[in-house]
Amino acid sequence: DEIFVSDGAKSDCGNILDIFGPSNTIAVCDPVYPVYVDTNIMAGRTGDDFIYLPCTGENGFLPDIPDEKADIIYLCFPTNPTGTAAPVSYLSKWVQYANANGSGILFDAAYEAFIRQGGIPHSIYEISGADKCAIEFRSFSKTAGFTGVRYGYTVIPKTLICHGYELSQL
Repeated sequence: DEIFVSDGAKSDCGNILDIFGPSNTIAVCDPVYPVYVDTNIMAGRTGDDFIYLPCTGENGFLPDIPDEKADIIYLCFPTNPTGTAAPVSYLSKWVQYANANGSGILFDAAYEAFIRQGGIPHSIYEISGADKCAIEFRSFSKTAGFTGVRYGYTVIPKTLICHGYELSQL
């Protein structure tokens, strides 16, 4: 009931926008995997609808939580394009922020199979409270090596609370 098989994490990261309304503020890391920004622009959002979160050497490519409220937050760890993996302590801050602000996290875990060090979660759901605020995208193309087949899945927990951000009227 919580797993939706699809043609891949990339498609799901864009197609998930169909359930969200057009007036949400979107937070994205910078640099970012282009599908997060591009699909939001195609959905009608403008540059004013984005909060860009700088990922630099100075912050270890782990962006700070914004001062303003983001309705929808895209996180990808290990990140595409920097390869940075996020520890539990870091992701816990995002989950706390999302739950406190009624935000939703769209967590792209397509590269989780490449995590080798300890203390790095392979899923956002390893963080307490994430099941209330996060949707996770997974890909088989990285782990099974069949990129051209386009096969993945999305996890939407039954406990997800849709509050604070606008849902589509579809």
